[in-house]
Amino acid sequence: MTGKTPSPELLQKYLANECSEAERKLVDAWYQGLHLESTETFSASDEERLLLHLQSQIAQQKKLLHPKILPIRGLWLYAGGIAAMLALCFGLFYLGRNGKDTTASQVFPDSLLVFSNTQKKVVHYLLPDQTQIWLHPGAEVHYPRTFAGRKNREIQFEGEGFFNVTRDSLYPFVIRSGTLTTQVLGTSFNVKAYADQPVYSVAVVTGSVSVSASGQKAQAETVILKPQQQVTFEKSTSQLTINNVETRNTLQETWQPVSLSFTDASLADITERLQKTFRVKIKIENPALGKCELKADFDRQNLPEILEMINTLIGSTYEMDGDHIVISGEGCGDI
Repeated sequence: MTGKTPSPELLQKYLANECSEAERKLVDAWYQGLHLESTETFSASDEERLLLHLQSQIAQQKKLLHPKILPIRGLWLYAGGIAAMLALCFGLFYLGRNGKDTTASQVFPDSLLVFSNTQKKVVHYLLPDQTQIWLHPGAEVHYPRTFAGRKNREIQFEGEGFFNVTRDSLYPFVIRSGTLTTQVLGTSFNVKAYADQPVYSVAVVTGSVSVSASGQKAQAETVILKPQQQVTFEKSTSQLTINNVETRNTLQETWQPVSLSFTDASLADITERLQKTFRVKIKIENPALGKCELKADFDRQNLPEILEMINTLIGSTYEMDGDHIVISGEGCGDI
C-alpha cells in the first residue's frame, strides 16, 4: 500500500462527498494502493449506486456490532470479519470509480436504476432514502437515483422482498408490481409479486399499508392493512382478499420477526429450532460445521437476518431454493 492511511473523519467526509479536491485525491491514491482483488467490477456511471451499496454494507455491519449474539469460541473471527468486510467495501467502491460493470445492477435510459438479486440467498439492499429491502433470489427493484423533486418515493418491484421503509409523512413510499400498488409512509411489510404466478400478496409487520389494484373495473379497489394482516391479489379477477396472519402455534414465514435465545447451542441445534419456527427445511452440508457452538440472542429478527449473522460469526454461507436452505462451511476447528 502506498500513501498515508486516511483518518476515519476524512473517509466519512469522502463518503458524504464533503471533502476538498485535495482530500479526494488523497483518498483515491490510498484506494489505488490497496491492490484489492475482486471478481466484481463497476462502471463510473454507477458511482452513486456504488456509494449506496457501500453505505448499505457498512450499516449492516454496524448492526452486527450490537452484542445481541456472540460465539462461544473464536471471537477474533467476528472482529476480523468486520474489518475484512469494510476493507472489501472500500476496495469495491474504488473499483466502481474505475472499472466496468458486470454486476446485477444497471442504469436504464429512463434514469431508473435496477438491482436484481442473482444470488441464491436473500440480499439486503439500501435505497436512496435509506429504505431497506431484503430481496429473495430472483427479485428485482427499479428505482430513481434520487427521490428529491418527486411527489412520492415510487419504485417498481417484482419477486419477493421484505421492506423496512424510512418514514416520511410528506412523501409516501409507493411500490408498483404490475397492476398492484402498495403505498406507505413508513413501516415494515413483505411483498410477494412474481410475474409468472397468478396470486400476489402483501403482509404487514408494523404500521399500516394501503394496497390498491386496477384491472378491468372502472375504479381501482383499495384496502388498508394493519399489523399481522395480509392481502392476496388474484391477477385474473383483480380481487383483493384480506386475511389475518397467524403468529401463534404455527410456522412463521421467513419475513416474520422472532425472538430466540440459545446458550452453548450447536449450529445443528439452532438450525433444528429454526426449522420448527419457520416454514423452511435447513441442511448443514458439512457435519463439522454443525458442531460449531454459539451463545445467541436473536431479538425480533427475521430468518434472513439470523442466517446472515450466523454466516458472519462462523464463516459459513447459505443458499436458498424456495423453502430449502443449505448451509456450507469448513467448521470451527479447535479455536
